[in-house]
Amino acid sequence: MPRECDCAGGNCKPTADITRRQFVAFVGAGAATVSMKPDQPEAEQFAAAPADLATWKADLESAGKPRTYSSDRNTDARLHLGGIGTGNIEIGVDGQLTTWQLFNTLRDGEVPFYFAARCGGVFRLLQTKGGPDWPGVQRITMRGEYPFAYLNYEDPDLPVQIELESFTPFAPLETDLSSIPTAMFVFRVHNPTAATQRVALAAFMQNPVGYEAAGQPSGNRHEYYGGNVNRVRSEGRAAVLHMGARIGKAPTLDRDIRICTNLDLGALNYPFNDRPERLTLARLDAIAAAGSDPATTLIWMEDAPADLPAERLRDAASAVRNGATLVLSGSDAPLLRAYGYASGGRDLDTAEVRPPIRFDDFESGYDGWTVEGAAFGTEPARGTLPGQQRVSGFGGKGLVNSFRQGDETTGRMISRPFTIERRYIRFLIGGGASAQTQIRLVLGDRIVRSASGANDERLLPASWDVAEFVGREARLHIVDEATGPWGHINVDNIEFADTPGDIDTLKALEELLPARFGQIKTGAVNPITGKRPVEYTALTLTDGSTMMRLSGGPAAIVKPMGKGKVVLYQGGLLGQSHLGLVRQRQRAYQLLCSLVDARYSAPAGLHPGSPGAGELELAALRSGSTVLPGFTDWQAVSNALSATGGFKTSAGSPTPPTPEGETINGAIASTVVLQPGQTVEIPFALTWRYPNSYTRQGVPLGNHYARQYPSVQAVTRAVVTQFNKLRQTSETFRKTFYDSTLPYWLLDCVTANAAIIRHIGIVFRPGNGDVHGWEGSNGCCQPTCTHVWGYEQTLASFFPDLERIMRRLDFMHQQREDGGVNNRMEVPSPPRPTGEQPFADGHASCILKAYREARNTTDESFFRVYWPHIKRAVEYLIGRDAATSGGKPDGTLEDDQWNTYDQPLHGVTTFISGYYLAALRAGEEWAKRVGDTETARRFRQIFELGQQKLVDLCWDGEYFRQHLPGYEKLPGEVGPGCMADQLIGQWWAHQLGLGYLLPEDKVRSAIKSVFRYNWMTDLTGWRHMPRAFAGDRDKGLMIVTWPKGGRPPHVMLYSDEVWTGIEYQVAAHLIYEGMVQEGLAIVKGARDRYDGVPRPPLMRNPWNEIECGGHYARAMSSWSLITAAAGFEYDGPAHALRFQPRITPNRFKTFFCGPAGWGSLSQEIAGGQQSNVITLAHGSFKVARLTLAAPATAKTALIRLDNEPIAARVTIADGAMTLTLASPITLRVGQSLTVTIG
Repeated sequence: MPRECDCAGGNCKPTADITRRQFVAFVGAGAATVSMKPDQPEAEQFAAAPADLATWKADLESAGKPRTYSSDRNTDARLHLGGIGTGNIEIGVDGQLTTWQLFNTLRDGEVPFYFAARCGGVFRLLQTKGGPDWPGVQRITMRGEYPFAYLNYEDPDLPVQIELESFTPFAPLETDLSSIPTAMFVFRVHNPTAATQRVALAAFMQNPVGYEAAGQPSGNRHEYYGGNVNRVRSEGRAAVLHMGARIGKAPTLDRDIRICTNLDLGALNYPFNDRPERLTLARLDAIAAAGSDPATTLIWMEDAPADLPAERLRDAASAVRNGATLVLSGSDAPLLRAYGYASGGRDLDTAEVRPPIRFDDFESGYDGWTVEGAAFGTEPARGTLPGQQRVSGFGGKGLVNSFRQGDETTGRMISRPFTIERRYIRFLIGGGASAQTQIRLVLGDRIVRSASGANDERLLPASWDVAEFVGREARLHIVDEATGPWGHINVDNIEFADTPGDIDTLKALEELLPARFGQIKTGAVNPITGKRPVEYTALTLTDGSTMMRLSGGPAAIVKPMGKGKVVLYQGGLLGQSHLGLVRQRQRAYQLLCSLVDARYSAPAGLHPGSPGAGELELAALRSGSTVLPGFTDWQAVSNALSATGGFKTSAGSPTPPTPEGETINGAIASTVVLQPGQTVEIPFALTWRYPNSYTRQGVPLGNHYARQYPSVQAVTRAVVTQFNKLRQTSETFRKTFYDSTLPYWLLDCVTANAAIIRHIGIVFRPGNGDVHGWEGSNGCCQPTCTHVWGYEQTLASFFPDLERIMRRLDFMHQQREDGGVNNRMEVPSPPRPTGEQPFADGHASCILKAYREARNTTDESFFRVYWPHIKRAVEYLIGRDAATSGGKPDGTLEDDQWNTYDQPLHGVTTFISGYYLAALRAGEEWAKRVGDTETARRFRQIFELGQQKLVDLCWDGEYFRQHLPGYEKLPGEVGPGCMADQLIGQWWAHQLGLGYLLPEDKVRSAIKSVFRYNWMTDLTGWRHMPRAFAGDRDKGLMIVTWPKGGRPPHVMLYSDEVWTGIEYQVAAHLIYEGMVQEGLAIVKGARDRYDGVPRPPLMRNPWNEIECGGHYARAMSSWSLITAAAGFEYDGPAHALRFQPRITPNRFKTFFCGPAGWGSLSQEIAGGQQSNVITLAHGSFKVARLTLAAPATAKTALIRLDNEPIAARVTIADGAMTLTLASPITLRVGQSLTVTIG
């Protein structure tokens, strides 16, 4: 099955700027290989000292203390601010505001934005690092209780104490409130001295409008800037600095023009198509397209590659003779450089160009090579190998092709030593793009050059310039160290040459050139234009050519040729690194069109459709604040604040538009006088609005929040006028959630991962209001992945309205005629299935998620509307079952079972078939709910068959293994391994009240085995493959282990990794089964890894758990820790609540969230009585039936709503007491329902 994404092999490309290969390199390649003892389980080999572990476990169930981070130790700690789908900035323990993602790209940008304070002659930047050259505070401590970050600034020279409370409004069930594009900063200043203190507190910010997070500004300069304007206004009592830019009109063109170019057309359309309709782009191979008019054709070769086929140049020559215009330009200009090197400024006929030296064409075996591993076989391949896509582009009959036995094999080829004699090494290369599939030039033990394929089986020409190594001895290594998709490499025709390209190409180029030249020299990059000046040495114009400067571009040489002309620019017009820059593109198009006398009108200012075309406001909410609308000198502005304690506000007139490539800074200050012992608050708010969002293909998306707010002024108005309400509602949530007996680190785990909901790199909302989710930040992978999002529980509980939108897309858009729900989707989502075929686990999870959403509502409508879709979805699984069971479904799946491990499993596993059983049970309960008794009976029958068959086939006496005879001969299987996910269906079933899917005793044994065999208490030396998400001395749960031996040669992808989302799933399941200590140990081990202390192999940010990308969606499985600990289950339409705490049941309190309200649940047992209290803090909550854990001596129950007794029927069975109220009651804010059991 073709995959849209390759999370392990370097094929996942989030944006034009960041690749999965770079991300994997960032998180680390893994530790050294460990020699495993075959008779000892891994968990015993990778174990902490017993005494250390006992100390660590001693207080697992105690509430503990808040974690405090310090700027001198926990420097990875950064909490992101911003609303749902609005974009983000991060505030760190060092006080810096970083990682700006407001600008409709998935890149992480940096914008100068600082706070500073002056008091008693002391001026301090409220940061410990970064920022202007100002003295910073000595130390900062930080505590985070999402959505709040609390920073305490420590400096012995400051007479006052300064604290910061930073947040973006957030409250469950309040989607609009939680989706405001703002970051709030409330400073609390206390005067501990005996003297009156005057304090000035100011915010300083650069106007970033136009910036799209590509690189960092240099002072006030960046190539995206220009036309930036600041102005001052007021909003009620608040002083406001408005930041915008001059917005131009969309470009126009007075006639049809076609540009054929070697540049990447996708990049030229990224982030959107900014060209007028009359300007079209085509590839170079379309130069001679039928029906094209040469007179309106521009052929633009910018930085043309040295291996450009001679055929393209001959096509260009023919078109030029017939009236086309050819433009040759570039700063790197590999083809032009190759010509200059080869010709030396003379005609090629008179230059000495030696024929290349053939090193190896692999036509006669591997002579001269040392071959290791199985990937390359014993002789060269003869083209395409079994199971491989068609291989093309190689020469002769033989080539290196490491796809032996598929992508799971690895190996290496080492050449004989040779002396580098020529300037270039040329070769053909294809296959995977990973840094683990490469040809490498090795001098001694140092890799000095390397190249990979492009995730394409077609071999393409490539070359290295090795002039600096001429005369040195070297070897070539061809390596395949990768497993999984695109884990192979193709190589052919290695030769040493004087030129990077073929001599025929250079001769075809020479016919077109208007000059002869030698070496091309380049200067330093211009910080405004981003371009480098170019000098052609030994330059001689050919007959008829003239030198001129056209339309403000670099110097050009023009040569008439037939009916057309050739223009050679001595420099670049755009360049590869600028393809996505709208301003630079517009200038290039304007210049190109002028060459054919076409009138191109480029925007005077920002293109109105640019992602960076937005506006921001910085507001000081304390009356009397002053604003400085514009400055460029940071030292002068700090001196001004120090001297006067504020600024002279210039209201009304905006600052003049800045020159191209420059922006302006602004500042806003509040000054207060504090008496001894007095404390005051000084609030600031940053608001923004960036409406122009696009898909990777340039399709307009827009932003939902920008539709909610017509201007940034409207955002600021809402923030200023509702500030107290927004803050109080957020504080009510924080206080209610953290007022708990659960361990503090567990509460932190849940809220830190609830923050994922508001990271724009995960949850985003296009203008149409739909809800989509990436897997991880920076664009991993195509939305919305059913299998990863099959672990998520937090969004569903906190914002069920958003989760219901996702189910609408699943079943109204993504469900196929056969009932299958496709994995991933196009955005915006059309009303038809898109993406990949259904993944077995992801499809089953869609059924379970829909059942969850149906229960998490206030009426039965969801059940009724979605039943036809759910029935078809369950029947889809039954159909797949029947196809491998002789036409009679038996409750198991045995076909190609694509799943979250990016490979298909085969045979029978409880991981996939357990998911299937859970889906059958949900379907059965749903059918009963809507009165379809026959379907319910049928689903139940198949469920019971599967239940028994899974035990018969997979139970090994201790846990459930894969049933697949011959597994060891197949790639990507598990065999007798102990899989952490083997009971994920049961985890779902516990949350949804579906009962046991498999015999309870076997479930308990299996989940206990997962803890026993897969949880490692010291991962020092563990070989994390293919990626590392934990390091030495860390604790972690492995995805698969083989405690009884039988590990296959090529295991299921990711088996040797640690994923927090699976850790939390397993931990919650352990707690459901009563294994509280075990579950808590896994969670605490995971959170200890994310403590903010930098160390390999990844960032340790407590608010950014990493898998494939940051803020990974799977980690939202953590909400199930709360439901497991509380024994919480609520059926909204039936108004039925179950509450049976499993952790410290004698004294227990936790947060809960229903479909319309949230609050706290508590239980206390003392003196022979049990008291359970439901207190509502927000919204409403309806109860008709209540089931509680009952003491063995329980006989009676007294129910009160506040002080009013409530009548109910009491039944006791199986250790639980069920109270059926005479009439349903609805709790309102501040009310409590108390049950006293005696």
